[in-house]
Amino acid sequence: MSQQRVFEHSYGKVKIRVYGGLNEIGGNCVIVEDEDRKIVFDNGIRFSVLRRLYGGRIEPLGPLELRAVGAIPPLEALQGASAIYISHLHLDHTGLLGSITPEVGIKIPSTRVLENTLMSWYRKPGSWLAYVPPDYTAKIEEATSGKEDENRVIALPVSHSCFPAYSFLYTGSDATIFYSGDLRLDPLINISHRLDEVMRGVGVDKVDLALIEGTNFSADHTPATASTFRDYISLMLREYELVSVSIDPLDLEAFMAILDLSMLMGRNLVIGSERLLWAIEEVEKIMPEALDKIYVSEELEIPTPLLLRNISLANEVFKDPKSYVVAIEPVGLLQIFRKLKISGETPDLAGSAVVLMDPEPRESIKEVEEGALRTWLKTFGIQAFRLRLSGHYLPHQFRNIIETIKPKEIIPIHTEEANLMIRLFQRFR
Repeated sequence: MSQQRVFEHSYGKVKIRVYGGLNEIGGNCVIVEDEDRKIVFDNGIRFSVLRRLYGGRIEPLGPLELRAVGAIPPLEALQGASAIYISHLHLDHTGLLGSITPEVGIKIPSTRVLENTLMSWYRKPGSWLAYVPPDYTAKIEEATSGKEDENRVIALPVSHSCFPAYSFLYTGSDATIFYSGDLRLDPLINISHRLDEVMRGVGVDKVDLALIEGTNFSADHTPATASTFRDYISLMLREYELVSVSIDPLDLEAFMAILDLSMLMGRNLVIGSERLLWAIEEVEKIMPEALDKIYVSEELEIPTPLLLRNISLANEVFKDPKSYVVAIEPVGLLQIFRKLKISGETPDLAGSAVVLMDPEPRESIKEVEEGALRTWLKTFGIQAFRLRLSGHYLPHQFRNIIETIKPKEIIPIHTEEANLMIRLFQRFR
C-alpha cells in the first residue's frame, strides 16, 4: 500500500517522473529517461510521511516499511538507472543509500564529507538510520563538477546550508534539463558560488525544462539574508559577553562565516559539538591562518584533531566570555550545561546569549528539545534568540533564477506553492 505520489512529464524524447517533493517540502527523487539512458536526481526521505506516521517510541522498521508507506522512493523507480546523483547530504535528498541495489552507481558531492559526516554518524545507530550510509558493496563516486560526465550530466556547485551542494544540468537527446536541488543565491562567504557565475562558467544561458525548488514560497517567516545574517551575528558579538551559535553540522558556510566574524571581532572560536569537527579539514584548505584561533571544548571528552588545542568551557571560556564564540549544536550545548549542573558548577552567564539557528531541513526541529534547552539556559542567565537562516533562495529572487537559466517550461518541486511559482514563471519568462 504505497502512498508515493508520482508526477510524469515529457519534453520531446525525454521523460520525467517525480517521486516526492510535489506540493511538499523534501523527499526529492527525479527520474530522467532519455532513449536508452536512465538517471536519477536525489533519493530523499519524505519528512511529511515520517512526521505523520512516526514519533516517540514508534520508529520505522526499516527500508521495506518506509517504501511501503511512501516515505522513500520505490525500488522500481531506481532499477535500471546508470547512476543516482545526490545534490547534497541532507536526508530529504540523500535518503537511505544503503537500501539502493549495488548495480546502481551513486554520485555524491564529496566522498570525504560523506565519510566524515553521515557515514560516521549513522553507521551504527541500531535503527533504520543505519541504512543512511551506502552499502559497502555500492559504487560511490564524486560527481564531476563543472564538466559533462559519461551520462551527459554537469554538476553545478551552488550555495546551500549543506556543503558541498550541487544543481545538475542534463543535456538530453532533444532537451536540456536543469535540476536545482536546493540552493541560495547569495553565499554567506566566498567558499560557494552564485548560480549565474556557474552557468556562465559552463557556457549555458538557457534550458528547455527546469525543475526548481521553491521552499521559501511556503515560509511563514522572513529568513535572514546573507548580509543580515552577518550584521546580526556582528551585533551579538559587540553587545553580549559569551556568544554561542547553534549551527547545523553540515552548514560549512555558516561555520566559516562565524569563524570569520569572530576573528574580525578579536574572539576565538570554540567548537563544542563533535559533529562540527569535520569542518576543520575544510578550514585547513580554505583558511589555514584561522586554525590558531580555533579551540575544541574539553567537555566533549573526545580526541582533539592534531591541528587544534583543547580549552575548558568551565575553567577558561566562562571566566573570560567576551574572548570567545562557541559553535555548537543545541543538543551539544544542553549536554554540557547538564554536566556542569551535576558537578555543581553553575557559572553566572547573565549578559551572554545563544543564537538558535533553525536546522535544515526545518522539519527536523524538535520543539520539545528546544523548550528544554531554553529552560536550562535560563538557569545560567543566558538569553536565547532564534535566527532563521535559510539555505534556500528568497521568493523575490525567483525572477533572477528564471532570467539566469531561461527555461521554456518549469516543474516546481520542494515547495507547497507550485501554482504560485507557475503563475510567476509565466509573468517573468
